[in-house]
Amino acid sequence: MRFTQHLGSHLTSEWKKYYVHYEELKEMIYELVRLHSLGDEKTGRAGPTEEDFFENVSRQLQDMNVFFKGREQQLLGQLYNLEKDVETFLKLKNSPKRPSERKLRSTESSLKMAYSEFYLGLSLLQNFQQLNYTGFRKILKKFDKLAHSERGKSFFIGQVTTAEFYTSPKVQEMIDKAESTMIQKLESGNRHKAMKTLRVPPLEAKGQASHWDTFKTGLYFGIFLLSLVVLIIAAALRPSNSWKDNTALVSGMRGILILVWWFFGFAINTYIWRRKGVNNVLIFEFDPRHNLNYIQLFEVASLLGVLGVIGGYLLVFSYWLNIPAYVGPLVSYLLIAGVVLLPLPVFRPRSRIWLLKELGRICCAPFVFVTFPDFWIADQLNSLVTVFLDVEFFACYLFVKNDECSSAKYGIRAVVAVLPAWFRFAQCLRRFYSTKTHDGKRKYEHLVNAGKYSTSFFVVLFSSLASGLAVSGANVQALHYYVFFSLWIVSAMVSSCYTFYWDIRKDWGLFEGKHKLREELIYPNYVYVLAIIEDLILRSLWTLNISVGQLGPKWQATILTTILALMETFRRIVWNFFRLENEHLNNCDQYRVIRDISIRPMRSIEAAEQQIEEQSKGDQDHNHAE
Repeated sequence: MRFTQHLGSHLTSEWKKYYVHYEELKEMIYELVRLHSLGDEKTGRAGPTEEDFFENVSRQLQDMNVFFKGREQQLLGQLYNLEKDVETFLKLKNSPKRPSERKLRSTESSLKMAYSEFYLGLSLLQNFQQLNYTGFRKILKKFDKLAHSERGKSFFIGQVTTAEFYTSPKVQEMIDKAESTMIQKLESGNRHKAMKTLRVPPLEAKGQASHWDTFKTGLYFGIFLLSLVVLIIAAALRPSNSWKDNTALVSGMRGILILVWWFFGFAINTYIWRRKGVNNVLIFEFDPRHNLNYIQLFEVASLLGVLGVIGGYLLVFSYWLNIPAYVGPLVSYLLIAGVVLLPLPVFRPRSRIWLLKELGRICCAPFVFVTFPDFWIADQLNSLVTVFLDVEFFACYLFVKNDECSSAKYGIRAVVAVLPAWFRFAQCLRRFYSTKTHDGKRKYEHLVNAGKYSTSFFVVLFSSLASGLAVSGANVQALHYYVFFSLWIVSAMVSSCYTFYWDIRKDWGLFEGKHKLREELIYPNYVYVLAIIEDLILRSLWTLNISVGQLGPKWQATILTTILALMETFRRIVWNFFRLENEHLNNCDQYRVIRDISIRPMRSIEAAEQQIEEQSKGDQDHNHAE
């Protein structure tokens, strides 16, 4: 493997600008050879000189040393706090007034997780040292080879081998201390168990999967495609008059289709993020040692597709098998719910438990602290409203079995439709409450964002009232209908403009400052232009639902709703690329590469213990005084 490829696959993307610019320096050498023939130093021709080359190398080396020193000091501070936390924990653990076992186990687990993240940070910094040392050695050796000189070797010995980023022993000392603390104090001398906890994931295997995972993905995906083709042919061969009573159930299968479509989209998101160096593992706060890569996500999406097709087969063949038509969708919903939600120790249990915890936190808004994964998943739910409505419709159909399930008569569908927007609205209020008061601009941005989601309340309210008047048989010419219909149109227009602006300026971070798009871009410029146009068009597709869906026959409205739901899911998939890009660049600005593990429970216990000790000391002093 060429060193350029090796460097690109092993570097930490958040620190990319501080690694040796190997390709840039290599191109500079080749240009020197071409323009100046380095051997006889022709003059009078424009181009870089040897002095320019070594000034560039010196500048990179200086920036590297400053960056390394800053990260090293940051890790030394973290180590000091962690060692203090461990000592406090051991003191409390051996204290006669020790806290409950549950609190001790929770604190010990947090400490181990904090040490594993700290150890990962040390390993990344050590990898930074080794890659840059190797990069400078190779590029200077290449210079000497092509220039037929010894200047590169002299610079390497005099400057690189004595540079602080390479000679500093503190990183290795911190690694030794972390291993010793984990083995002796947190794992009671069990070295194997301690090193398993501290295990660093292979830095060169970002986003790669095992051969077994690749085989399963291909198997499931092949079964899904073949089964889907056969299902479509079977549905076309079924007598047309046999679908009369099952139209509602066919639309009930739509939610499964949309969900599978989203999972495939998320797998593509993950693939592109890893190719472009966007650290989605850190952004989503996944465990870097246990997380799903894009191959495994394709496997999940393909499996869900197969489960959905099973329900489709039961629905299509219910006519010949003489079984209730609702059995098909019911089986698919139960199977998919089992794979995605049941906390069983089979088929990606860590990821399933993570998802369940996140969904629980979303439902508890605004009573829990909001993190990026919380509001990102809630944003995805806002694009999957049709799935919520289809699940509600199917549940209603199982018990009522009439056309009232799709109406707005009882207001249940309106409540279901507004739930995702409510989750995000509540999260914005919580983030407003949690943001420190000295950060005024950022604090009140959360209120403005909450206002964006509140527009969905009005859209659902007025559309439900207008639809309710139309379905109830009221005179369509009545003033009330036109009032609510007009308010529906106005609120939908306001919501579309509001959300489009927020997508571009806030979520994607474009058009801020003096730059046309953004100071730093990960994708080509034309991709952003196409994405902006796509977001504007798809944000405005609700007009088709009013102009075509409301005026045409019921089957036409069902098809249109399906297409619009798939397009909205596609818009969200595209939105994901730029939302995580913006978050990744924010992490790069802060050089953040590991998760922040909170150990507040132990510190609160420590404070309580200190308070008890002070109170006991006060009582003793009072007794002595008496």
